[in-house]
Amino acid sequence: MNNKREIDLQHSAAGLICYKLLNVGIVKSSLRSPLQARHFVETKSHLLILSTARSGQLVIDGRPCPLRPGAVFVCSPGQLVEVTNYSGSESGLLLLYFQIHVLLPEDGAVPHPEAAFPFLGEALVSRTSLVIQLFDMISSNWNEGVSSARLRCEAGLLELLSLVLGYQEQQVALALESARLELERHYRSEITIDRLAGIAGLSRYHFMRLFKERYGKGVMEYRTDLRLMEAKQLMEGPAALPLSSIAYQIGYKNENYFSSLFKKQTGIAPAVYQRNQKCRIAAYSWINFGQLLALQIIPFAAPFDQYWTDYYRNRYKYEVKVPLSHQYEFNREALRKAEPDSIIAMDGLVPPEEQEKLRRIAPALFLSSEEDWRQHLLRIAEFLGRTEEALQWLNRYNRKAAAVREQLKPVVSGDTVLVLLISRDQLHVWGSRAGTVLYDDLQLAMPQAVADFEWKKPIGLHELEAFHADRILLHVEGDDVSQAAWSKLSQRDGWRNLKAVRENRVHLISGYPWFEVPWSEYTADNYDRFIGEVPGLFDSGPF
Repeated sequence: MNNKREIDLQHSAAGLICYKLLNVGIVKSSLRSPLQARHFVETKSHLLILSTARSGQLVIDGRPCPLRPGAVFVCSPGQLVEVTNYSGSESGLLLLYFQIHVLLPEDGAVPHPEAAFPFLGEALVSRTSLVIQLFDMISSNWNEGVSSARLRCEAGLLELLSLVLGYQEQQVALALESARLELERHYRSEITIDRLAGIAGLSRYHFMRLFKERYGKGVMEYRTDLRLMEAKQLMEGPAALPLSSIAYQIGYKNENYFSSLFKKQTGIAPAVYQRNQKCRIAAYSWINFGQLLALQIIPFAAPFDQYWTDYYRNRYKYEVKVPLSHQYEFNREALRKAEPDSIIAMDGLVPPEEQEKLRRIAPALFLSSEEDWRQHLLRIAEFLGRTEEALQWLNRYNRKAAAVREQLKPVVSGDTVLVLLISRDQLHVWGSRAGTVLYDDLQLAMPQAVADFEWKKPIGLHELEAFHADRILLHVEGDDVSQAAWSKLSQRDGWRNLKAVRENRVHLISGYPWFEVPWSEYTADNYDRFIGEVPGLFDSGPF
């Protein structure tokens, strides 16, 4: 059985990798003592070759590479390397034999023959003068026989490898950009991942992984976004095309499939989207965005300067033509030029004198934070003449909540459920209003102490016992400080002695940025998405 482990030296693992300089060799000739016309170089380990030669060739596995001052080459163990110089001119090569060590938890820092350096061949390093300086430094220090000189050589190796990796990263970035531009030119056609990977000079797997890392979405998702962006453009204006023609023009032969993709991305059917293009509503406060989406209205003006609005920014950046901010004067000027039909805002977030100025620009509705999210939806609907749509939405939501309640009954039964947050080094618990979907809509049992506050409350570990929670939904922020705080908390006796922990009824959840600021997404649209995901919070099982 083959027990070898394949080591993948990705950049994200750079902190787990170290390099050791094993030996330094010099291949040198002068006019008085010419180098043999062909000189073979041994490659029992990884090899970095530096050149000061002005002529000759380095032949790697039969592929000739011209030598020049400042050239850098990386070779792997077992490659056939030879130096040829028939000119008789002076030449010099510095051979740096090095080994890769990978830090693995089970065996520490040890060399792994399977670990391959992520770049082979010639690295076209732009800083040739630095390469020549390092050539001279390493060649003069290697045989000094003192620790400080050896350390300088090791440092020189790391500097050279960083130059090589910098070149490799630049080449990969250029290759990915070439593939992306090809995709943007031909997204209407059935362009394949294999074709794009070929353009980038990468394997299919690595191309897909690196593309998503660089551009934030997969190749086909990126293509879908390009197609749907064009579809939105074609829907605008009085001479908008029929949906069947739009679907065909952007690359879809099936109108129903196009409609399904469009609704999945925007939350709105394309026919409704097309009708609503004439609606110019400004969502003045960030919370208003999710309120309007439930009415199938995408605001044309909205604030995009909050980190928890990433969801809206990524999905609706095309539709929001007028970005707003926290500066009243900036917003007034932007809205005055944009001429919205209506402005929706939160009363408590806009001073009375500013409200009056906004009313001079367009009819404005200011919602009270004392009202619940259903009242917000109905008031906006009445203001915009869409009460029927709001009532239909609420009926559908109530049916969805009833179905989820039935789904949760055999799982949660009558257990009291506490929502606990770890953000940085602070613990918070959700209050009754923050947990309205869980406690009101899904009728999960609420710990008695949660009724004493609305949004969230900072607490200490010693206070958790007083909530008498049968189950805990634990949301840990993704930053290192929060993760370290959770790791430390999980080892403390006060945590381990909690009833929910003892009975293995703590459910670890993540990926909800608004959990830390629940009032920021106190909206119909957010709760519609969230309520469908609640069973999964429990189905994942306790950790």
